[in-house]
Amino acid sequence: MQKFYEVAGEVMGFFDAFKGSRPAINNEKILIVRGRSRKTLDINDFNSKLDEIGSIINGKEIESNSAKIAKLLEIGDKSIQESEGQTGNIDKHGLERMQEELEAIGLVVEYKAFELPCCYAVIAIWQDKHGYPPLYVEVTVSEKEE
Repeated sequence: MQKFYEVAGEVMGFFDAFKGSRPAINNEKILIVRGRSRKTLDINDFNSKLDEIGSIINGKEIESNSAKIAKLLEIGDKSIQESEGQTGNIDKHGLERMQEELEAIGLVVEYKAFELPCCYAVIAIWQDKHGYPPLYVEVTVSEKEE
């Protein structure tokens, strides 16, 4: 669990979103932390910033259309259900749908999933399409099932 906190802290610190961030879900199998930064990013830099933090946390990117991402979502959903109750069916397109819904209200959204030596991490960032603050950051760190 300590490693989950280290990964989440590294991500929040990278985006200057640590102050005021809070765990949405925190149990032995999954940690979801949400925060916001007063800083903004150029929307053209979203992808490169996600790549940069992925490298810092020693993560290997998981392609969004791969079988591994479906497994990651399944593990995460199972962990959430164990602590929070039923969340409905697992939706392997949930990340894409979230992105579409946020973009429909004028936000720019990017996310990437990474496999780390210790765990999985999904990092999502979004902000107003005109660059107005804040920049929102969410990181999900979950255990790897063997």
